[in-house]
Amino acid sequence: MTEPVTPHIDARTGRSQRPTPAVAEAHPSHGAGSTRIRSAGTSEAGHVRKVNQDWYFAGAVGRSGHLGVVADGMGGHTAGEVASRTAIETLVSALRQSRTQPPVALARAAQAANVEVYNLAIERPELTGMGTTLTAVLIDDQVGLVGHVGDSRAYLVRGGQALRLTVDHSWVADRVRQGLLSEEEARRHRWRNVITNAIGATATFRLDVLYFDVLPGDIVVLVSDGVSMLLDEDAIVKNVVGRTAEEAAARLVSAANERGSPDNVTAVVLCVDDVAFRPKRYDLPEAPLVASSVDIGETLSGIRRVEEGFPGNGPLQKLRQHPLFPHRYWIVGSAYLLVLLVLFVLWRG
Repeated sequence: MTEPVTPHIDARTGRSQRPTPAVAEAHPSHGAGSTRIRSAGTSEAGHVRKVNQDWYFAGAVGRSGHLGVVADGMGGHTAGEVASRTAIETLVSALRQSRTQPPVALARAAQAANVEVYNLAIERPELTGMGTTLTAVLIDDQVGLVGHVGDSRAYLVRGGQALRLTVDHSWVADRVRQGLLSEEEARRHRWRNVITNAIGATATFRLDVLYFDVLPGDIVVLVSDGVSMLLDEDAIVKNVVGRTAEEAAARLVSAANERGSPDNVTAVVLCVDDVAFRPKRYDLPEAPLVASSVDIGETLSGIRRVEEGFPGNGPLQKLRQHPLFPHRYWIVGSAYLLVLLVLFVLWRG
C-alpha cells in the first residue's frame, strides 16, 4: 500500500521531490475472483517552482476500495503544500474509517477534507487563503467513482485511447466552454492557473461526482495541471500503455519536465489487472460518465444529493424510499392509538 510521502530536496537540482512509492495492490476480495490493481505515483517541483505544493496518494483504503488522488495546493510559500497534504490525509483517513457505501463515503471524505483545510486556515493566520484541487478515483470492483474539485484531471485509458473523466473548474476552462478561448489559447493564457472551485478556500465547494464501468486492462491516470497543460491525450496514452504503474507515472512526470513544465508535476497511475463483478449495496445512475455537480458545505444537504444519485438498495434503504416513509411517525402513532381503542372496546365489552 502506498502512502503520501514526505518531500525532500534533491541536492543536485535543488528541487523539492517525492520518491516514487512501491506498487500497491488492492485489498483481497472474497468470492469468485478478486479485483487486483497495481498503482503508483510520483511528484516533482518542476523546472520553475522551488516548492512542490502537489500531493498524492495511491493505494487501498479498506472496505471503500482502491484510491488514486491528486491535489494541487495554492497559497503562500508553504500554505499550498499544507492544504494539499491535509486534504489528502483527511480524505484517506475518512475513507478507511467509513462504513457507508463508497459513493457517499467519497463525498463525505471530500467534505471532511474541506472542513479540515478551511478551519486550519482560520486557526493559523499564515495559512490564510490556502486551498487545493482534489481529483480522486475510487475503484469499487467493477465501478469506478470520480470525485473532482479544481483543475487537476483524471483520464481513463482503454483500447489505446484516453478518455478525459473530469472538467476543469478554472477561469480559462469556463471561457473555453463559452467559446471565448480555444484550447490552445487556454494553455498559454496568463490566467490558466486561476481556479474557480477549490477545497478549503471557502466553507462550501462544488463536487463533481460521476462513475464509469471498470474493465480488466483499464488504466486510470490522474495528473496535476503541470502535466495536463503539456501532455494531450495521445501523449498520455504513449507514456502509460505497456508499462508498469511506477514506470507510467515516472514517464508522465519526466515528459512534462522535458517540455519545461512551469508548474509542479504529479501523476498517479492505477493499472487494473482483474475485476471481480459483485452486487453492490447501491444503485448506479442511468448514464455513466455523466457528472452531477453538488454544492457541499458543513451540513448534510449536499451529501443527501449524492445519496439520492447512488441510492442504497438494501431492505432499509428501500423502505426509506417508500412514499409513506416521511409519514412513518404519524402512521405508527395512529396505529398505536387504534390498538388502544380496540383494547378499550374489548375491555368494556
